[in-house]
Amino acid sequence: MFSFFKKNYHHPLSKFIKSVFGFIPKNIFYYELALTHKSASIYYNKDFSINNERLEFLGDAVLNTIIGEYLFHEYINENEGFLTNLRSKIVSRHSLNNIAIKLQLTNVIKQQPDLDILASNIPGNALEAMIGAIFIDKGYDFTKKIVLAKIILPNVDWQDLIENDTNFKGKIIDWAQKHHVSIEFKCESTYINDKQQGYIAEVWIKNKMVGTGKGITKKEAEQQAAKEALGNIMPTQ
Repeated sequence: MFSFFKKNYHHPLSKFIKSVFGFIPKNIFYYELALTHKSASIYYNKDFSINNERLEFLGDAVLNTIIGEYLFHEYINENEGFLTNLRSKIVSRHSLNNIAIKLQLTNVIKQQPDLDILASNIPGNALEAMIGAIFIDKGYDFTKKIVLAKIILPNVDWQDLIENDTNFKGKIIDWAQKHHVSIEFKCESTYINDKQQGYIAEVWIKNKMVGTGKGITKKEAEQQAAKEALGNIMPTQ
């Protein structure tokens, strides 16, 4: 396929995958691609380059299916809202970033050295791309076993996820509706540190700014702003 990606059994990445996930890849190409951030894209000409974004897209779909199926069978007495909320927490960028760091994926991701990998979503995105690579290389049933046994079940605190609702934006919108007050989220792109581009968000209630937050994505910034706003308004209820 791409000759420079053809590696043998003894390649360090094969050994890493064996130590972390418990198997040897059939085609190491997919896994090398999964660990190639767009900042380190391999260019063939001005119109064609490869990185892990397509595998990330695939891995996201596969992961959501696996988690959805698992929760469907595990929580037989819960409704759709519970299952959807729990799945969203498990596959959130915050959760996947933490799992990827625990699995030490950050040691093997290829990226430009000036990027702060721990202050970004690069680890979680690479983890999803790895799941996509496993799916292409080994099929769905094998991928499901690895995702549950090696990635999710050992690294997710289920009870904490169930008991703690982290949808701060939803909470403050509910609060505003209950109290019949206007609420507005304002968000704009910015640099959240010297190197990383992201977003800053504000929450305004009755034309007063009550919370701010920063994040790599707009969603993260709004959640952080909502969390701060909740802390500011709840004591006054």
